[in-house]
Amino acid sequence: FMVWYWCVWVTTCGLTYVAIDVGDVDAMAILARVDNWTGWDLSNKVDPTLGTIGLTIAVNELLEPLRLPIVVFTVKPVVDFFSKR
Repeated sequence: FMVWYWCVWVTTCGLTYVAIDVGDVDAMAILARVDNWTGWDLSNKVDPTLGTIGLTIAVNELLEPLRLPIVVFTVKPVVDFFSKR
C-alpha cells in the first residue's frame, strides 16, 4: 500500500509542479497575498524557486481527499498485477 501511495503522491506532485510552471502561476504573488492576510513578510525572503516548490507541495496536499480514495480503490488491482509477474 505504501509503495503505491508513494508512487501516486510523487506523480501528483510532479504533475502539480508542471501545471504551476506551464500555467505561469506566480507563487510569489500568492505568497504576497498570504503576507497581506497574515501581516508577515515572507515574499521578500523566499527564493522564487522555493516558493514554487512550496506552492506545489501545498496544492498537492490539498489534493489528498481525492488521491487517498483512488489509492485505496486501486491498490488491490495494482498488487495483483505485480504479484503475478
